[in-house]
Amino acid sequence: MIDLSEMKRVDVDSGKRVARAEAGALVRDLDEATQRFGLATTSGGCPTVGIAGLTLGGGEGRLMPKYGAACDNLRWAQVVTVDGRQVEASLESNPDLFWAIRGGGGNFGVVTEFEYQLHPVAQVLSGGLNYPPGRTPELLQAYGQFIATAPDEMDAFVQVVQSERGPRLKIDLCYCDDPRTGNDLIRPLRALNPQDDSVKAMTYLEAQAAGGFLLQPVAHFQTNRFLPALTESAIAEISKAIHHAPAMCRLVIVALRGAVSRVRATDTAFALRQPGYEIDIVGSWSAYADKVSAMRWVRATGDALQPFAHGVYVNQLGDTSEQLVRSAYGPNYARLVEIKKKYDPMNMLRLNQNIKPGRPSNS
Repeated sequence: MIDLSEMKRVDVDSGKRVARAEAGALVRDLDEATQRFGLATTSGGCPTVGIAGLTLGGGEGRLMPKYGAACDNLRWAQVVTVDGRQVEASLESNPDLFWAIRGGGGNFGVVTEFEYQLHPVAQVLSGGLNYPPGRTPELLQAYGQFIATAPDEMDAFVQVVQSERGPRLKIDLCYCDDPRTGNDLIRPLRALNPQDDSVKAMTYLEAQAAGGFLLQPVAHFQTNRFLPALTESAIAEISKAIHHAPAMCRLVIVALRGAVSRVRATDTAFALRQPGYEIDIVGSWSAYADKVSAMRWVRATGDALQPFAHGVYVNQLGDTSEQLVRSAYGPNYARLVEIKKKYDPMNMLRLNQNIKPGRPSNS
């Protein structure tokens, strides 16, 4: 293991609206540094996530509909290759490597520093709407209708969890513009009578610090599927899956839309550019005895959603089989194999969602 956790320096040039961050920085380190100047870039929704893995795999976040994925905001990177060279990657320097690290993960070298484009982000409307149990199909249909017409400034994702009284659904929101306009926009969701409403105006830094996920480390296994649409049949499978989920298991539904979907799939290695929904299937456990049932549920739910799926998000794969890695990259896989052969021909960097440097199969 190469441990970069002590390399956390983040420098911000507010005039140029760029930030240079060392690869050991966490989401909270990047957010805290940039928010001092009223600036931000797309980063993860959990403050303890590392920016390196997030960015190299694509990088979903609250600003994604407005400003694209984290990799779309990457301008430059410093990379140490497996033969010990220190090289730059950008549109001007080693553009093939720059293309590959924007979504291709840690397959091509050890990235030690990133430069990001920043955007003015100050006050936002953020928080969660928690609904009573037993309404999963109705609420998922309403969520799909809401997000289909929402402006790019609105980010909304869903968490569906098991509880003692049955499946519960929560919609987490972040509107990165005037909170008054945001409150007007979410009236249809409030009209569905949430049991708890924590949505309010706050700084973007406060919204990011709150997360929306369980922030304490917990043993877990996950996979995901990308669905172009939340059809009635897909919603029925999601509702069935969560109804039979073990305790501490959940589904997270992230809408991919707006700026992230206006980039061509072949412009970066990150290929999830079609509008749709990324479904994270997460099984967690506190006692080792519950591990088997949680993992079994994750795999079964992934299989049930596969008929509706068109790809996966590589950063959320606990199962790193070649089949799933190929599915993550789709038409970009063959090009990634060639770049892997150039920068890591012996596959030294292989304890990851691995791209093998051999000849890609036609199957």
